[in-house]
Amino acid sequence: MADTKVMEELATRLGMAEEETTSLSEQVLQDQETHYSETVQQLQRSAQQLVEDNEFLFEMVDPSAEIDPKIVSTHIQEVSQLLERLKNTHLEQEMLDNFLRYTLPSGNLLQQIETVQDERYVLLEKDVAHLQDEVITQLDSEVDQLREEIGHTSQKIADQREVVNELCLNTGELVDECHLLLEELERYNDTAKTASLETADGIPSTEAAIQHLHSIKETIQEQQHLEQHLKCLERAKTSLDAILNSSDEQADEQDLKLAKSYKAHQALVDYWRSQFITNEIQNLEILPISHKIQFTYHTLEVVVQLNALGISKVNLYGGNIPIDRLDLIRRRANERQSREIPLHLQFKNVLNIIKENAISV
Repeated sequence: MADTKVMEELATRLGMAEEETTSLSEQVLQDQETHYSETVQQLQRSAQQLVEDNEFLFEMVDPSAEIDPKIVSTHIQEVSQLLERLKNTHLEQEMLDNFLRYTLPSGNLLQQIETVQDERYVLLEKDVAHLQDEVITQLDSEVDQLREEIGHTSQKIADQREVVNELCLNTGELVDECHLLLEELERYNDTAKTASLETADGIPSTEAAIQHLHSIKETIQEQQHLEQHLKCLERAKTSLDAILNSSDEQADEQDLKLAKSYKAHQALVDYWRSQFITNEIQNLEILPISHKIQFTYHTLEVVVQLNALGISKVNLYGGNIPIDRLDLIRRRANERQSREIPLHLQFKNVLNIIKENAISV
């Protein structure tokens, strides 16, 4: 009865986590789609306004004519270069107009200046040189700095979206795995109930009682494993909530940390794949927060707990192997190893023990 309540509670918590994860993932995708749509609309309006303001630059095109997409980028570059030249020309003319308007007094000053050695001419020439060499140069530098900051900010936003999308995918995979573990736990529970009904009419034998105790032990281990995955799922959901609800400045800082954490995590996975992983190992997952490694090896779900000295504990699940045999493999895999040997040799010894005993079943 207690096991049934625990399983129902786990199923309820898993369902709530799945609903919240789905809702958050849909919200992220909707926000990104809205942003992309608004960006495209803004580009369309800008292009339309550019065409309307500069009709003399564009040739009339037959609406029924076919446009080769390959040449679009070339024309865009040409128009961008022309627009940049027009903008610079306009700024130069406007700057000259403002300079003459606010520096030259009313009256015909040019007729009063007789030579280039005139003090007023020399003073104006120095002012122009100052504007060209210092003021304009400083403004150009500030513009370049702003452009660089805009580029960095855009890259941060893109990296943030990648991290959020990756987090949503990982969370969905954790939910699916929790469903599988819960189903396996329910099967073990049903098996235990069936065995209990078969022995209800008489006194069970010692062998049946031991088998039942092993089944209960395996069920408890499966339950603990499922609860650990639920905790990982809740931590992932909390991180996703923090990203969506934080301010822009906090989100940028947190997303940068998440991006670094993700890169470190991916590098660790790649290192394990290149150094220790064989083709027989599947579904590799490295959990750096809980210091665990999980994978499938010869139909068994293997969870390796690590500490500063190496492998501290090995848990095995599933595989359609008799419970007593599975317990024997688990004990042999957890036998004390020499902590002086490298981690990859400890890992190799555990794999050899599992392989020898699992194949001989």
